[in-house]
Amino acid sequence: MRALAGVRAFPFLVLAASFTVTLLPGPWGDESVTDLFLYRSYADLFLDGSLPYRDVAFEYPPLAAPLLGLPALLGSGDDAYRLAFAALALVLAAGLVALVGALARRTGGDPRRAMLAAAAAPLFTGAMLRTHFDLAPVALTLGALLLLVSNRPRAGLAVLGAGVMTKGFPVVVLPVAVTWLAAHGRRREAVEGGAAMALVVIAIAGVAVALSPSGAADAVTYHLDRPVQVESAPALALLALDGLGGGRADVVHSHRSEGVEHPASAAVAALFTALLIGAVALMMAGAARPSTADAGDGSDARVLVLGSLAAVTAFATFGKVLSPQFLIWVVPLAALAFAWRMPALAAAATAAIALTLVEFPAHYADVVAREPAALWLVAARNATLALAVALASRAVLISGAPARGSARSRWRVRRGPPRPAPR
Repeated sequence: MRALAGVRAFPFLVLAASFTVTLLPGPWGDESVTDLFLYRSYADLFLDGSLPYRDVAFEYPPLAAPLLGLPALLGSGDDAYRLAFAALALVLAAGLVALVGALARRTGGDPRRAMLAAAAAPLFTGAMLRTHFDLAPVALTLGALLLLVSNRPRAGLAVLGAGVMTKGFPVVVLPVAVTWLAAHGRRREAVEGGAAMALVVIAIAGVAVALSPSGAADAVTYHLDRPVQVESAPALALLALDGLGGGRADVVHSHRSEGVEHPASAAVAALFTALLIGAVALMMAGAARPSTADAGDGSDARVLVLGSLAAVTAFATFGKVLSPQFLIWVVPLAALAFAWRMPALAAAATAAIALTLVEFPAHYADVVAREPAALWLVAARNATLALAVALASRAVLISGAPARGSARSRWRVRRGPPRPAPR
């Protein structure tokens, strides 16, 4: 039993060690560009009694407000808030490690490989893992997926709604999950789960609207009006058009970041939105074709998890904003691909995260200045992300039907010892 406990504890020891590296001087601890000052400013206002949307312009969904305010309870000074926020991030990272292990176990992967890969994530993300709150919606998304593959779709989609109300990107999981449930003859549960998610979203968003209808509307228009962010795929396309003589692209400071303005901005952003919709549609197509030969080995549940995490990665890849912290969303895909023994996908996802660490924050100013080497670095990162989406799409699409002449799924699944019946 002691040996077993040691095996289970080892990934968390790895996490503690890798997380500590992000607190040390050097490239892994670089905080020269961070949102912590903004979070602390919000926290100070909230603790003084100001309310988001009504008294303070707040661009995040409602559940982000208590998340940003919580660390300030331990101190609102620069150092106190920084350390308290890091402690919160460490707790969330530990939850992520546990969740990817549980999902690997449910989907026929190796939980130890998943947990160790996730535990090593701080070495690839650097300080951005602990200076942004993206771990919270990622953990909620993983919790929702775990509930879904555990035959609790209503609870799972309700948790997914909480993730959307923390940071909007988990919404792309909904069409994949509903399609997967319907393909299994569980249309009623799909409808009830969708209703549960809608109720959560409406209830939480309703609080924001009740505080200030105009403030809540401003939070939405803030993102709709934002120009394409300088590191995003649409922005690089616009800069390339400029280089080819296809109109002038200007890098402008806007919405607390740097964006790119160009006469074709709207058209290019729409094109990449179409690519995002197409990617999610591919995940839905794969989810609509459950393996007829699933023998309880988790390969069918893997379609849901892989398709959902790939949809999230597509959101980051093709969206008009690709802030560096969005690569935190890709960590579960990399860890689970490693657990599922999908080396190409694991390598692509991990490489995208690592390239972001090389670029940000050390070379972010070079990207803004349109230095060719920095732009090529970001282009390589974005291309690697697109490759990860393509590899995941292919895996999801070929998983639905068994191999020709065989009654088995095309995925090789690692089998473990039989588990005891529930008590």
